Amino acid sequence: MKKTVYAFFKKGEPFSQWKKEIKKHYKIEAFYNISKFLDALLFRPPDLILYYYPKDPKSFNTLIKELKFRFNLVKLPIILIIEKIDFDQLLNKAKMVDDFVTTQTDIEEVLLRIAYAFKRIERISDNNPLTGLPGNTSIEQAIKKFMNKKTPYAIAYADIDNFKAYNDRYGFNRGDEIIKNLARIIVNTVSEFCPDKGFVGHVGGDDFVFIVPLEKVEKIAQEILKRFNSLIKTFIDPEDLERGYFISRDRQGNIKKFPLPSVSIAIVPVYQDKFKHYGEIIQRAAEVKKIAKAMEGNSYFIDRRR
Repeated sequence: MKKTVYAFFKKGEPFSQWKKEIKKHYKIEAFYNISKFLDALLFRPPDLILYYYPKDPKSFNTLIKELKFRFNLVKLPIILIIEKIDFDQLLNKAKMVDDFVTTQTDIEEVLLRIAYAFKRIERISDNNPLTGLPGNTSIEQAIKKFMNKKTPYAIAYADIDNFKAYNDRYGFNRGDEIIKNLARIIVNTVSEFCPDKGFVGHVGGDDFVFIVPLEKVEKIAQEILKRFNSLIKTFIDPEDLERGYFISRDRQGNIKKFPLPSVSIAIVPVYQDKFKHYGEIIQRAAEVKKIAKAMEGNSYFIDRRR
């Protein structure tokens, strides 16, 4: 299904040609009246806006406020069309628009800017707000891509043990800091061991995924656990650290002792044609994860089944 582009500009060149070319790739609706434009936005929001700024600057400022702050369309990409580049003007609009083109811009570049805007908003929408790492859509795409690689890869799922109990004892703010620091550890470790050949994603909460060449996964897992073991000590109160556990409530509300937070990593080797579907990997990873989490302390487990 074609994405919808709303264009608010004046009649004549170059816009008549732009409209003709954009129509080949997207569903485009052109508006020359601000009232009709706003009505359409409110009742039939598009996927992207092209806005000719000199046409009505005051209306544009009103439009942005309506979109960004009242009508929950913060992620709607807006490309500004200007007559000529004015640095101060563009800098002033930087927080409100996503890109700009001039009326002299070639149509091929306009189409490229539109395509890039869509890609950028997809990426931003998918990224985890806490860590900035790619989310579930990107993770699924990455796994499918690595499934077809001739070189063996490993898909590893990492999460923090006793994390809910830790949050109950220490609070969500400190829990979020642990998650952000674990994200940095995984990203830095993967980048050090296999630059340009790995992937790191954030499923959500304390769950992460990383994909690396199979021959490097064990050393990477060991290094992640080593670094996390050093890190976690700074997030535990001295009395809990000294006795080696903390007291909190379990999921049933009962008070009990919990081991200090640790990381479990479930590793699934992926060879070309080993798995026929993305869901098979998820199921295999869930099986391996149970084994990894049953082990005490920081641990990893590799699925050796062929």
